[in-house]
Amino acid sequence: MTRFLLLLGAAGLLLAAGCRKNDSYDPSQPLADFARRNSVASQAFTLPLGQDQTIKTAAGATLTFPANGFLLPTGQVATGTAQVRVREIYSVPDMVLADMPTNMAWRGNMLISGGEFNIQVWQGATRLRLGSGLAVVTQSPIPAAQDTTRQYVWEKPTNFVALDSTGWLQNNFERVRSLPGLYRTLLPLDSIGWWNIDQFWGAYATSARTPVTVKTTATAPGETHVYLRPVGFNGLARLWPATAANLITDWQTVMPGGTEMIAVVLQSINGQLYYGTQHVTIRSGLVVSPVMAAVSETEAVRLIRQL
Repeated sequence: MTRFLLLLGAAGLLLAAGCRKNDSYDPSQPLADFARRNSVASQAFTLPLGQDQTIKTAAGATLTFPANGFLLPTGQVATGTAQVRVREIYSVPDMVLADMPTNMAWRGNMLISGGEFNIQVWQGATRLRLGSGLAVVTQSPIPAAQDTTRQYVWEKPTNFVALDSTGWLQNNFERVRSLPGLYRTLLPLDSIGWWNIDQFWGAYATSARTPVTVKTTATAPGETHVYLRPVGFNGLARLWPATAANLITDWQTVMPGGTEMIAVVLQSINGQLYYGTQHVTIRSGLVVSPVMAAVSETEAVRLIRQL
């Protein structure tokens, strides 16, 4: 399996500003605020803790929670009722709006997603976790573009801030079963912020990888997100700065040669949003410079929805 894993350059630590923090606001990251306003909404459900309970999400996933399975921070079993908060992402536009790409950890290969999930259980202001050995049975709709390649469960731990908190780690707790129109798996919901049902993209095994550079306008003050999405596949790769300079203009990754991609750039400069895309075929030495246009927030969301 390690043959699929590509580590780009030295596997260093991310700057603290690059780490994702749940429900926090950082004025130096205007695109994080954009994501909070425009990404998928959190759905809330009441959960009786003393009995098995199944809920159905807006997109048609079902989550079955075990009776008496949730623990307080003290380790005691929680009683009464709790609130389940669910966010679910099944499409590339929603990945862009939420800034939830499908890179493997340490800026690695792109995964093809069968669905991203954030499932939290709260009792008042206290977050609960499942006891050891317990899991939430999850059945979720298979995205239309997904093929029959084997799916695995990946995780983005909330405490994984010392390394690449924007990447996914494979979880060995449970593999994914394919049912007619559905994926079925078990999620232990311990300290995990996000879950992802993913497959390895076969293009990495059949085509030689080649570096890709996307050039953008420097943002000072401001912020830039740069992505590549594979045409016809439900995945999204986040690109990272080629240098550690303050005014970043070059963003790099590697991709399988011959594949069709769409470069996506979203910027906020002095409070103004800019957006641009470019359809490309990956080849050796490719440098992409999408034409950027000033857009309103409403227009940015509309254009992202067209990806």
